[in-house]
Amino acid sequence: MTLFGCCFLEEIGNQPNDLLGAQNKLLRDISRNNNMMISDVYEGAIMLLNVIQKNRMLIVVDDIDDKGKLSTLFGTEAFHTPSKIIITTRTLNIDTWFGSISWRCNVHEIKLLNPQESLELLSLHAFGSKFPMEGFEELAVGLAQYCGGNPLALKVLGSSLPVRAQDDPWTKNNMIEVWRSRMNSLSSLKGDLDHRIQRVLHKSYESLPSHSLKELFLHIASLFIREFRNEVEEVLENDKWHAKYGVTTLINRCLVTESISGRLEMHKLLQDMASQIVYEESKDLAKRSRVWHKDDAYRLLRKGDGSEIIESLLVDMQKPEQWMTSEVSQISILRYMMMMMMMIW
Repeated sequence: MTLFGCCFLEEIGNQPNDLLGAQNKLLRDISRNNNMMISDVYEGAIMLLNVIQKNRMLIVVDDIDDKGKLSTLFGTEAFHTPSKIIITTRTLNIDTWFGSISWRCNVHEIKLLNPQESLELLSLHAFGSKFPMEGFEELAVGLAQYCGGNPLALKVLGSSLPVRAQDDPWTKNNMIEVWRSRMNSLSSLKGDLDHRIQRVLHKSYESLPSHSLKELFLHIASLFIREFRNEVEEVLENDKWHAKYGVTTLINRCLVTESISGRLEMHKLLQDMASQIVYEESKDLAKRSRVWHKDDAYRLLRKGDGSEIIESLLVDMQKPEQWMTSEVSQISILRYMMMMMMMIW
């Protein structure tokens, strides 16, 4: 049996029209008939099932976050076919998606790139070579480390900072300063992510099924990174956060990870995204929901601002003289204030 057709589907939304549009594209691609059209998703599932079961096809469905979408798209019997169907998702606990459908389904977890692979990918897009150009070595390593093994970030950053081998010395020196400026922008309090990276990461955040989960994600990003999971859940297991369920969900959505030692961790790019979300709440520091940079916290405590807005504030317990002043009492009505020791890991 030869390959009859192939199709690549990406960014399937949550609305009925999104699934209907995906079915129409899939049906036209694999049947090679641009005139085929379906009017509702149930009709589409039946037609697709009929085509897929009789032919050998390659279908890639990118970024699925809900088992229900697969059932609606293909029908429950779609995986009993000679076709190859590849599904990408940012959800970890997907074994149950396929267990009752077919024993032929396999789950493969994609790993982040290691430091050497990261440097090579960044260099390939920046210099057209696997190795950094002379003079850029330290900056390239720093940018690669910042990306934390994320291929998209490495590709985007490398492509945004191209350097040609034939550039004259003046241009080369100028580009070194451009690279250094970009590195400084990424490490700033604002967390200045490229919009293409931000868009992809933000989809994971926006796909969270409730407002409380989004708030819990921001809370963990601002206060509880590298803290023990059981302690965080104990602190936040209340009517507002429901942390035991919430942390489990965030881990399954790959927004938070748990280390071997039981500490909560988060990719640097996701932390920067969280920082950007809070930063965009207001230009006024006192009108943001969270403050986790010690200098910002010190300024607010001195002024006594933000008592009705701020959910959490992080201070340096090793330097109490900075914030233990009479002015602190002015913000005693903070709805939620967590003081944690700034530690070196």
